[in-house]
Amino acid sequence: MENDNGGLAQKDQVIETVIDIFVRVIGFIERENVSRSTNPAKDFHIDTDDLSLFIEEVEKHFHIGASQSEWFSIDGTIESVASLVLRHLSK
Repeated sequence: MENDNGGLAQKDQVIETVIDIFVRVIGFIERENVSRSTNPAKDFHIDTDDLSLFIEEVEKHFHIGASQSEWFSIDGTIESVASLVLRHLSK
């Protein structure tokens, strides 16, 4: 049971970090307007260049290298970005 809680706590931490990176990179969206279910492209109409920069910063921060197909396979929510990060961190 402890591992489950640790996993949840780690996922929550990654989600919070991903949100912080998104808010910093995009620059004009307030932190309180972003949640785990936010889809930056759909909810804020963020363009491809800004999304690419966001992805680059996420990969840099967590020291991961996800393939383009992995990024295209997620649903685009903050939570799905965090899940992708966690999959790479567990390798």
